[in-house]
Amino acid sequence: MNRFKTEQIRKRYEARKGLSPEDIEIFDKQDSELNKICELARKIHIERFPEEYDFMLDSISDSNVKSMGKNPMNREYVERIKAKRTALGVSQLSQSGLPTSSDTMDFCIEEAKMMISTAE
Repeated sequence: MNRFKTEQIRKRYEARKGLSPEDIEIFDKQDSELNKICELARKIHIERFPEEYDFMLDSISDSNVKSMGKNPMNREYVERIKAKRTALGVSQLSQSGLPTSSDTMDFCIEEAKMMISTAE
């Protein structure tokens, strides 16, 4: 087991320490719902905002250009992304093409909550 999983198990144990079996059941249900929402939100985020993951496919030269504060993407793509983000009401990417806030993930979390609540 790696350190991350060990730490997760420890935190889970600490959060439930001293609770009654009924309280633990409620806590587990809330935790399960939150995990479901976060998992769906991540999927929505990847689909809706793939531009925030572009840096993962950067070449060395693209990475060097971004480190100088410039965006290596072509102008048409940048304009299309700006228009999409403006229409959705989320913040624009930085000059280098990287996200500057987490408002897109917040947007996706709200959408995931709505989708899950209407499905139930």
